[in-house]
Amino acid sequence: MNLIPEFVPTGKTQSALTSWYGSKSFSTGSGVDRGVHVFAGELYKVTTNTLFKISSVGVQTSLGTIQGSRVCVFADDGFTMRIASGGEDYLVTGGVLSVLSDTDLKPGNSVAYLNQQMINDSTRGQFQVSDVGVPGSIAANNFATAESAPDDTVRVYTFNERIFLFGDINTVETWWNSGTGNPPVDRVQGGTMQMGIDSPYSVASSVDFVYFMGKDSTVYRFSATHLDPITPPAIAATFGNYVSNDARGFIVNIEGMSFYVLSFPTEGKTWAFNEDGNAWFQLSTGANEGQYTGTAYAEVYGKKLIASGGNILELDADTFTDNGEVIINERVTPPITSPTGGRIEMSSFTLIMETGVGLIDGQGVKPVAMFSASYDGGKSFDQESAVEIGRQGEGRESVVWDNMASAYEIIIKVRISDPVFVSFHGASIMLREAGF
Repeated sequence: MNLIPEFVPTGKTQSALTSWYGSKSFSTGSGVDRGVHVFAGELYKVTTNTLFKISSVGVQTSLGTIQGSRVCVFADDGFTMRIASGGEDYLVTGGVLSVLSDTDLKPGNSVAYLNQQMINDSTRGQFQVSDVGVPGSIAANNFATAESAPDDTVRVYTFNERIFLFGDINTVETWWNSGTGNPPVDRVQGGTMQMGIDSPYSVASSVDFVYFMGKDSTVYRFSATHLDPITPPAIAATFGNYVSNDARGFIVNIEGMSFYVLSFPTEGKTWAFNEDGNAWFQLSTGANEGQYTGTAYAEVYGKKLIASGGNILELDADTFTDNGEVIINERVTPPITSPTGGRIEMSSFTLIMETGVGLIDGQGVKPVAMFSASYDGGKSFDQESAVEIGRQGEGRESVVWDNMASAYEIIIKVRISDPVFVSFHGASIMLREAGF
């Protein structure tokens, strides 16, 4: 939890867990985040029912009202930004917000841009395409219907010069801009993927892949027309117990790595997938390990920014709280057992980590790691014990937890809540077999 799985095949240890970036205040506001977008080099954000433009120094300027309460989806052609709100669609041109009033428009959940045209999902499985170069004009005959299955198109998305139509039950269809006909798009033969989407707001793309939450509680990705499931069975089972039709996904780029971040608002949980290492981990904010504070992401003004309610926060490698809220760094080991299935006795557990990370003053001057163990398969853990991990400069500190215990199975939990940099590189345990 809150630890990035990193993989360094040439290092002494081939994997490590390092701190997820903390966040600090960039722009202050209040309300519910409904989405952010970078348009013409500036940041825009919908908070509750207001569209704000946010300057490079964090000043929020209201541009007007966005009705509804659903997550907003944005698209722009460099001159006009269009906003799909789940109700009416809106336009921003020259800094002015207006309702898209074309009587032929039947808006849905989303809007996307390709080849000087805007595409939006519509009613009865249809999608609509705007006139070339005119984002706010939709001709009455410029629509089509997803053809391969009778599900409703609930999200349109563009990636690598293709249009992807996400159905709510069975399929993701691939279309391309042929330039002829009404609308001037055609379905890619053999380009239908057999999986519906659970939440239209779970879609996000890195440079290489599109990610989304499937109807079967599995997260999928694709780069062309082949679906690749990326959730191991245990995580898919966890997701299957969640309410996931309101899941929100976005991509974060940190230190040359791309992360697909997926939040489950109803459950108060957030998970992240390291694209480079093909590994999942959890994100949380606060002492109760609740949902991660970030709900959307944007890169602008030379900063990595996340939306948090009405606020905009800046991700920062040298910040170890989320805008002042504690971040719990946690690692739980797999079950440790005897190869013969007998009872084992533990005498100590050594954590191989970067030490001497204490701060100059305040909490974290004398940071500690909190250890506990479970002997019942992780159902319960015993009382935590603190082990110092080194004041600033004490880089030779050994992090050893002396703990005498006997069981058939042992699981170790390590937690660090001090606001310091955390880097785990491995561990060892002193054990002996104790018979049956």
